[in-house]
Amino acid sequence: MLIKMKESKGFTLVELMIVVAIIGILAAVAVPFYQRYVKKSRLTSLVIPGVHAIENSITTYYSVRGTAPDLSDSDVLNAMARDADTTCFDVEQGSSTISLQITIDDDETAEKCQPIKDLQPGSFSVVATVTGDGKLVWTFDGALAEELGLAD
Repeated sequence: MLIKMKESKGFTLVELMIVVAIIGILAAVAVPFYQRYVKKSRLTSLVIPGVHAIENSITTYYSVRGTAPDLSDSDVLNAMARDADTTCFDVEQGSSTISLQITIDDDETAEKCQPIKDLQPGSFSVVATVTGDGKLVWTFDGALAEELGLAD
């Protein structure tokens, strides 16, 4: 005697559990990358334009005079950073290095710099190097630059 089997529609519990486990594994891998991407984009939008303004001033100085400015002199550094929006970071001097410290001090800057508050007290350096053929090359260095994938 033949018994006709009933056709099943849908998924079994085991199949659903496997799908949930796969989604959980993918989420566990993807979330840290997403968080790093968000931090990098926030830093890029609020800090990097100010850095580029300082880089442009120093590069123009180097192009016109044929020598890099003395960044250990605070007056020279302030002149180079005059056109830069340094609301969300402090610029510190070095011989061929500009060190940037992300700081959010008061209520005025807190509102504008809120997206990068979790990077505080992060710091990184922008290093200017004169190559053998006279080119000025800029590189990012430091723990925050490495964490966000900006370091060369």
